[in-house]
Amino acid sequence: MFLSERRQFILDALTRDGRVEVAQLAASLAISEDTVRRDLKALAEQGVLQKTHGGAVSLLSGQIAFPMRSQVRREVKTRIGELAATLVQPYQTVFIDAGSTATALARALTVQPLRVITNSLDVAQCLSEQAQIELIVTGGSWSTSERHLSGNAALATVARYRADLAFIGACAVHARLGVTATTAADAELKAAMLAHAAHGVLLSDASKFGQIAAHHVANLDAFHTLICEQPAEALGALPAGLQLLLAQPEAEPGRSGQA
Repeated sequence: MFLSERRQFILDALTRDGRVEVAQLAASLAISEDTVRRDLKALAEQGVLQKTHGGAVSLLSGQIAFPMRSQVRREVKTRIGELAATLVQPYQTVFIDAGSTATALARALTVQPLRVITNSLDVAQCLSEQAQIELIVTGGSWSTSERHLSGNAALATVARYRADLAFIGACAVHARLGVTATTAADAELKAAMLAHAAHGVLLSDASKFGQIAAHHVANLDAFHTLICEQPAEALGALPAGLQLLLAQPEAEPGRSGQA
């Protein structure tokens, strides 16, 4: 297999699964793990992936078709969404960001009455038959690849409301550089939701930890709660006051105390 074919194989695996492992790639391609690491280093320098311990994760998740993206770590995202839904109380106003984890939250949301403001047509579809949910869709420009509405109209809608909770998804989460997104429009809207809510909830599976995308949303200390599936060791010591909730696979999700 030529070098270009080998690296395309890696990119295809990243598109399909969202992450790759060195040992698995070496076995699939019948090459050494050192060769795989060199390929990953070269692709990282091109900005299409982020190397991790034992593998890499994609930084091009916005380019993955949403039905495929929603299947990546689906069970983990479902658990995160279900735990996030337990934070919502009747009569609250909540912002729900776009993304596959936010859609998992919408599927799990049963509390009523409620006001939900979202820039996601996928979230809106999940809630559209709930008579006791006042559903407000932001408007704005629709991205078919990233599955969100953004732009001035979306920002203007968010600015008109004050919410009890803002559920924000993450493209990447870094201890020092904070929460980042792959596009400026996405980052801007996430930041606006966070700024107009009393309590910010970050939804992120652990594959995003230690990663960096180009556009800053907020530092970790801007959030009140982080929901993930395992201890956030890659983030080091969390800011004082940031509560970590663990969406574990047991029947009753475990919770840690405040970090």
